[in-house]
Amino acid sequence: MERHSRSYLQLIKPGITLSNTLSAVAGFFLAASLAPFSIWAFIGGIFGTALIIASACVVNNVLDRDIDQRMKRTVKREVAKGSISVPKALAYATVLGVAGFALLLAWTNMLTFSLGLLAYVWYVLIYAVAKRTTPLSTLVGGVPGALPPVAGYTALSGVIDGGALALFLILFFWQLPHFYAIGIFRREDYEKAGLPIWSVKYGLESTRRQIFMYIVLFAIATVLLTVWGYTGIIYLILSLGLSGYWVYKAIVLYKKIDPIKWSKAMFGISLLVLLLILFFIAIGGFLP
Repeated sequence: MERHSRSYLQLIKPGITLSNTLSAVAGFFLAASLAPFSIWAFIGGIFGTALIIASACVVNNVLDRDIDQRMKRTVKREVAKGSISVPKALAYATVLGVAGFALLLAWTNMLTFSLGLLAYVWYVLIYAVAKRTTPLSTLVGGVPGALPPVAGYTALSGVIDGGALALFLILFFWQLPHFYAIGIFRREDYEKAGLPIWSVKYGLESTRRQIFMYIVLFAIATVLLTVWGYTGIIYLILSLGLSGYWVYKAIVLYKKIDPIKWSKAMFGISLLVLLLILFFIAIGGFLP
């Protein structure tokens, strides 16, 4: 029974579900610095978003099972290896999705519900096709990946404004260095699976240049919350220090180590950057 439960837990891709849920929490608390806190909006927005993300990940396991069977790092995923059947996985996804959308509908607002629906459809349909057909798939996939903090924000604020736009851009530009880095050190795996990602199509050096460009754009995006009046000087200093560190390490290590090691370094730093920037966003609106 324990093994079976663990299998179903893996279907929701816990790392992806958790990181995206944390971004929704950060967005919610940014909104809470501008509007009265609501426990029901928090429960509906955060848990609803988490369940929707989990459902989309399960569907992704089903749609990508043929790809997963050809990749070393994914060949042991439950649907790919047949330990959980497609009908059972889809039933699981349905329960998670219905519960998630019900929470958004009951305790947030139609805007947040619509954002959840947009992210879900984009991820399981548009991104699924893009992944198999275009080296721009990471850009396409960045759209639903950048919507959870916006959903967390709108769950309380009920509006799309400069704060929501800044949150979208911060998470969008964070994802690109993160996933392009994976594309470098997992390039052979993606090539074997027949996926035309950027590193497969254009090579390692081109991908490294893309990573550096998007790190710089991430740095610019982080300051927008202060420029547009949603956070104060402390957030600005913290965010500039964090993104500046990422830019600095990208430059210093570029010539010192080979592309594979460099990409692994950028990937590791991206995880630290994500956790810290989400924390800074969550508290930024409450600080001077």
